[in-house]
Formats: sequence, C-alpha cells, structure tokens
Amino acid sequence: MSGPNFREHHGKVTATLLRKFGPQHLESVLDATQEAFVAALQSWPESGNPQNEIAWLITTAERRLIDQFRKSAREAALEDIHAVTEQSAPDELALYFMVCNPILSPLDQICLILRTLGGLTALDIARALHESEEAVQRRISRAKNKLTPADLTEQSIEENLPIVLLALYLLFNEGYEATRGDEYIRLDLAREAIILTQQLAMMIGESHPEIFALLALMHFNSSRLPARTTEDGLPVLLEEQDQSLWDTNEIAAGFAALECAQTSKTLSRFHLEAGLAASITANESPVEILRWHTLIIEMSPSPMALLSHAIAYGQVNGAQAGLDKLTSLKDHKVIAKTPHFHCAVAHFYMQLGNKAAASSAYKKAIAATISQPTRASLIERLTQL
Repeated sequence: MSGPNFREHHGKVTATLLRKFGPQHLESVLDATQEAFVAALQSWPESGNPQNEIAWLITTAERRLIDQFRKSAREAALEDIHAVTEQSAPDELALYFMVCNPILSPLDQICLILRTLGGLTALDIARALHESEEAVQRRISRAKNKLTPADLTEQSIEENLPIVLLALYLLFNEGYEATRGDEYIRLDLAREAIILTQQLAMMIGESHPEIFALLALMHFNSSRLPARTTEDGLPVLLEEQDQSLWDTNEIAAGFAALECAQTSKTLSRFHLEAGLAASITANESPVEILRWHTLIIEMSPSPMALLSHAIAYGQVNGAQAGLDKLTSLKDHKVIAKTPHFHCAVAHFYMQLGNKAAASSAYKKAIAATISQPTRASLIERLTQL
C-alpha cells in the first residue's frame, strides 16, 4: 500500500477544516493537516489505504486540531467550534470565491487563496507578487483574523472572477517554474490550476471568454513541460529544447481553448499572453514574438513582462540593442533583483563575446536565485566559461 497523494488531497482537507473552524485558525489548520498526512504515511503502508482516504485525513486532522485547542486552553476557540453547525464542505473552486469576501482587500484575498488553497508559502507568494515575504505574511495574518466562519458564504462570481483567475494564473506559474526548492517544475500545481480553470470554463466560460484565454495559455505552456528539464531536473532554455518532446495533445487543447476565447469583445491580458504562447508553439518569427510582447507591456507592464520584452527586443535587433534595453531597466526596484534579469544580461554578453562581463552577470544571477535546479544550471554555465 502507498501513502496519500498530498497534492490531490491537501486542498480538500484544508478547505473542509477552514470551512468548519474558520480562517482565523489558519496556521492551526495547516499544522493539523500536515500532521494527518504524516500519520497516514506512517500507518497506511502497514494497515492499507482506507476506502475513503479524504475522510480519513479530514477526521484525523480534525482530531489533531481539537487537541491543539484543548492543549492551549483556548476556550474561546472551542466555543467557536461548537457554535459552527455541521456543514458539508464546498469544493475547492467554490471556496476560492468564498475567500473573496469584500471585507478583505483584493491582494489579501489573493494571498489567502494561494496560502490556504494553493498550498504556497509566504515566500512563494511574495516572489509571485513582487512583495517582501514579511508584507505577504502580514496580509495573510490580517486576512485570517478578519474572516470568521460566518464570512465564508457564497460571493458574486461575476465580481470576484478577476481575483480567482489571477490566483489560478499565479498558481500555474509557480508550477511552471518553481521559485525555490529542489524542483524546477511542480507538475502538481500546474495540473491543479488547469483542472480548476477547466471547471470554471465549463461553468461560465461562454459568458467570460477570458477564462478560455487563460486555459489556452496554460495548455500551451504545459505542452513544453516535458522538454523544459534535463534528465537531472535542470532547466533547459526554450531555444535549446527538443521540440519533439512537446505534448501535441496539450497544444491541440490550447488552440481549441483559444478559439473559444475569440468570442470575447475585449482582449484581456490572458488573451495576449495566450497569443504569445501560441506563436511560440507555432515557431513564429522573432519579429512576431516581439509584437506580442509589445502588446502585452502596453496593456500590463508587469516587471516580468518588461523583462521579457527587452529580451525579445534583443533577439530581433541584436545583442547590443538587447543590453541597452536591459540597461534601461536596471534601476527598476523589482526587475534588477531577479535572476532572470542577470541571466539575460549574461546571454547577450556571451553573444558579444564578452566572457568576463557574462561571468559577472552569471554570478549575480546565482546570488539572486533560491531555486536549486536553477542555481545548479547557472553554476554549470559559469563553469563552462
């Protein structure tokens, strides 16, 4: 027998406990959930997997949670627990919208969703939102203290759809390229984001084509996942990928979703990013790729969009032009702190034959990354110099 599937069950267990005990007990819920999985790993291999794995995990986690409250003599918390009526837990997607309560700011909602339902750490979220870890932790604490079990009610899908789509987008991005840890790709996160976006598309995609645009983006990027790492798990640059490894089923799903997205009367950022991803998949010219990057920064000049545009600009107009464009971004408070910025600088310096400058840039990139596969790959490139 095997242990539980953490990624598959974690969100459901957490969602159930948060619904019952309230988000003000977030940290205790996460601890109890973790303890339940540890208990399963210890007992299931010997006793066999239970018929209903999720029910077993929920029951175990709930017992651990109540034990925590009793041991810390939190009478008020226990009163809250007994005051909550037994309710069947909503599915994960429903809880995404329930967290979008107007008593929380949009960013606080995003942070709470990614922490509780996505399972991301405060550091993961901070990197995604380009904030400090301390600021994100404050947002999470503030959100869980404001929300009560009574606040977890149905919220307007129409009003909160942008928040949920952004949360799913960020969740997928962390799966596509993990910001930290020993894995460059976290397939579990990417797959979960796709599944939830597919559910949304089936529910309301006809009236909200931007959902299909996001789904197309996810499928196109997922198609390249098999080629994005070496056998050792190190990242492989796009231009060095074996395109025969690209998943044709994901590509087909991407174009199908993109066709559904074209019914929209307005273009969202997801439409533009899906268009870019489709062009990359179709091996369009660098000029065409740059055109999409330009459209994206005109609509949403995020730090990574600006950086990607500078790289695409250099690929069209030459290494020196790319370096000049990157130099114009070096004082940006976010961009210049990312390993991607210094990697791009090193790449263009290598094209110009300036190994000393490339070496210096690679060293800065190594210092800026907390992803072990990325660090190993950069060290390897530096060594080759």
